[in-house]
Amino acid sequence: MQQEHLFNYSFYSYFIAVNMKKLFYTFMSVIALCEFVPTSAFAQNQYDLETAQPDTTKQNYHLIDGVEISTVRKLVSNNAVSSQLNNKTIERSLGQSLGTMLERVSGVSSIQTGGTVSKPVIHGMYGNRILLVNNGARLTGQQWGADHAPEVDKNSSTKIEVVKGAEAVRYGSDALGGIVVMEQDMLPYNQKHTHGRLLSMYGSNGYRYQFVGNAEGSMPFLPSLAWRIQATYANSGDQRAAHYLLNNTGTREFDFSTALGYQHKNFRAEGYLSRYDLKLGVLYNAQMGDADLLAERIKIGRPVDITPYTRHIDYPFQHIVHTNATLKLYYNTEKYGDFYWLASFQKDDREENRIRRMNLSYIPAVSMHLKTLQNYLRWRKYYGDWQTEVGTQVVNSNHSNQRGTGVVPIIPNHTENQIGAYALQKYQNNRLGAELGVRFDWQDTKAAGYDWTGDYYGGHRTFSNFTYSLGAHYHATDKLTLTTNFGLAWRAPHVFELYSNGNELGTGRFVRGDSTMCSENSYKWVVSTEYRSTVLDARLDAYLQWVKHYIYDRPMKGEYVTVISGTYPLFQYMQTDVFIRGIDFDLRLRPLSAIEYHIVSSMIWANETRTHNYLPYIPSFRINHSLTYTPHLSGKAFAPWIEVKHRFVARQTRFNAASDLIAYAPASYSLFGLEAGTEWRIDTHNTLSLFVSADNIFNKEYKEYTNRARYYAHDLGRDIRLTIGWKF
Repeated sequence: MQQEHLFNYSFYSYFIAVNMKKLFYTFMSVIALCEFVPTSAFAQNQYDLETAQPDTTKQNYHLIDGVEISTVRKLVSNNAVSSQLNNKTIERSLGQSLGTMLERVSGVSSIQTGGTVSKPVIHGMYGNRILLVNNGARLTGQQWGADHAPEVDKNSSTKIEVVKGAEAVRYGSDALGGIVVMEQDMLPYNQKHTHGRLLSMYGSNGYRYQFVGNAEGSMPFLPSLAWRIQATYANSGDQRAAHYLLNNTGTREFDFSTALGYQHKNFRAEGYLSRYDLKLGVLYNAQMGDADLLAERIKIGRPVDITPYTRHIDYPFQHIVHTNATLKLYYNTEKYGDFYWLASFQKDDREENRIRRMNLSYIPAVSMHLKTLQNYLRWRKYYGDWQTEVGTQVVNSNHSNQRGTGVVPIIPNHTENQIGAYALQKYQNNRLGAELGVRFDWQDTKAAGYDWTGDYYGGHRTFSNFTYSLGAHYHATDKLTLTTNFGLAWRAPHVFELYSNGNELGTGRFVRGDSTMCSENSYKWVVSTEYRSTVLDARLDAYLQWVKHYIYDRPMKGEYVTVISGTYPLFQYMQTDVFIRGIDFDLRLRPLSAIEYHIVSSMIWANETRTHNYLPYIPSFRINHSLTYTPHLSGKAFAPWIEVKHRFVARQTRFNAASDLIAYAPASYSLFGLEAGTEWRIDTHNTLSLFVSADNIFNKEYKEYTNRARYYAHDLGRDIRLTIGWKF
């Protein structure tokens, strides 16, 4: 049997290698042709790329928060395969979720629960396999299942970087699929004037509106003391599919963050406080009746009873509050290196109110509370072309369920304690960079509770593992860069995978865990070829990933669980060994100085190694491309632009029809969009902006395979957004 597995690995590796070789030669041929295109006409033009990355041959090693500063500030190692979204892209995504915005990056998609909950997917991995780092601290609220979106306000960030490799050495466990690093600009020390921005957005789908504002400056009486404040408010009513309303899908969101920092010579101290508050309605169709009604609704595939539009959020709904307090200290001794310490306290509160009998809906059926304390200490020293980094991390989590809800919690009370230590050695010269890292992690999990049948369950589990990574990048020419990264990562099963035993409100599923599961272990190899010039920016990423004991929730076809609130399809957490491989392609072509064509495409295959069955919820083949026209006006006051977009998503044929609730995947679809905007520079400090965006402009009715609510409703219809901004 072991020889058979090795044969399967070898066969798939050979198959991918042959096809990647052909694609690589085609890729290099396009680059060679572009070398002969005259570029003098573009010498004075600079292009603000969404995935802009720094020229690592001209780095400035001045250290700020453990990040190297260059022409474009890169948030992660130069030896990692990553893409960065800048502040302009974040502003133009106002009114969209974090997961939807990240789909601009090749190899990134999203897994959704209806139209309001979206989680990023990197190379087929999502949930607890994608680590989210906000302002230096790991987000820990993603331990409650797949129907919970990241509890973070993307508008508080000015840079977001997506790492596609397994960066488990620096960031710890859970980074099997990749990392999303969200950062703010440096606090404005010694700044004479107060700067900021105000943004307002109106969207036609849901008749929603959103306001974002931030301001920053330094104290006039003490310029070395800097501050920043930021706030977001959003309000939406019932959203629409192409031909009908999605009742009770409104949202209310209010977020704020504030930061205060002090800098003196080689010392800096910064404090950060944020609060994320979201209330969102749950589609009525997600709460079922008996088994016959459930089967009928899945067969129809859309809501049966539709009421008029309203902004009111009725039962059922979810209410999420995430509070984060972070303290960061940095000191550079110059001779003995620099020290960096981060302490973060996070508190997550989640309440789910359902339709209950005897007028008890006002009592939350689910009331979960998670408190997490993180401590991270790092030492780093540069000497010549070498850099040494050593760090340690301690994470303590405590989860409790509110008593008196009258409903058995879906997961038990539990505590988790994690300790990790790592070491990294780097080498960097003008053309070549390399790094080697090793890490050890230990985790202790204790859980105790009673399930919906009244039986006691829980237990005490400990997990530990060594991880390592090896990465390198090479500037073959001033325009061509090769990057590779190979790493071993691991992830201990989370409590909801071990002990879940209840129905998820947002997805309309009954989920059951398996307390005997062991840790996931992953080997991932990523290779990237990138070419950048004034005419062409092209990038090809290829990856292979083997995951042992991969955990997933499999739909148990024909099996249902009936509880007081209704009948739900059963999803069982299982483990298997899987092999994942794929290709990402990103190209920007500028045939004229005012015209840019951009195409992003991804292909992925994912199978169980023993049965060769396809894994569920793996994104299908897709292409996103756009054509942008940016006229060069004689004056610099106005900067208009217009963009036409198209997305094609193929039918997912690589899925296991025998185990899905529906024996077929949704049909392929095409969506068209249009964006246009302009900026008006009034004076040195004031700029006005106007931005109009239309998504699904032809109001196409479609379903996305990775949307867990596709059994009961279609995806969102046409949406037209108007955004007005003022920077001062």
